[in-house]
Amino acid sequence: MRFFVLCVVLFGISHSAAGAQDSFADAFWQFRASSGFDFSSGTYGATKPTEILYIPATLQAAKGPWTLKVVVPWIRVSGPALLLDGTAEGTAGVRTSGAASGVGDINISAMYSLENLYSYGLYVDLTARVKAPTASYAQGLGTGAWDETFQVDVAKTWGDFMPFAEFGYRVTGQPKNFALRDVFYGSAGVQYTWSPLVTTGISYEIRRAAIATAAAPQEGMAYINWHLTDAWSLNTYGVAGFSRNSPSGGGGAVVTYRWN
Repeated sequence: MRFFVLCVVLFGISHSAAGAQDSFADAFWQFRASSGFDFSSGTYGATKPTEILYIPATLQAAKGPWTLKVVVPWIRVSGPALLLDGTAEGTAGVRTSGAASGVGDINISAMYSLENLYSYGLYVDLTARVKAPTASYAQGLGTGAWDETFQVDVAKTWGDFMPFAEFGYRVTGQPKNFALRDVFYGSAGVQYTWSPLVTTGISYEIRRAAIATAAAPQEGMAYINWHLTDAWSLNTYGVAGFSRNSPSGGGGAVVTYRWN
């Protein structure tokens, strides 16, 4: 789940850069719908692995500097991990054994892009996000608490290269019988455009653990984006974890359809 979120953020930056050159976007609403899957597995300090399958349905609407997005996911969690640190979109997986599946937490966000910087090849997005606790706490699919997140994304183009960074702060809701901390997080990476049809990128993310005694989650990701047509695109990615509180590995794919 966390890696799908990161992938969407990077995918959004690349398309913000492209969209900056299209004045049509300032006059009319543009829409995107996407779905795919994210799978990850890791022990998270336990003796047996916990596996997570995350399948989201995303609807995005953009006009001028504003982008509104809603993510409604289906999630399956299997394994002994007690509580899994998520990314900006929240913490999930409050369980001790067995498996469960169902609707995940719904995320609603609003992003404002500083369009006056586009002429300098600089892209800055400011995002506010709310996680609604729609995932079942009883089944161990979520914390049952609201989260709020504030995030800044920055990217700069130099020819075909585009380094980028993300900085955020999540106000973590407090589930029953848990004392969770608010979370600072950040990531950095670089993207390269091989052709109008293919871009690739790598990134590294680190964030404060929501549980005081847990290790800080750290993950790396590599992705490839195919711009199939003017309307369709495909993003595939793989993830590796670098701490006891991260998955051993994972990956997924996102298919996006765009229309006006």
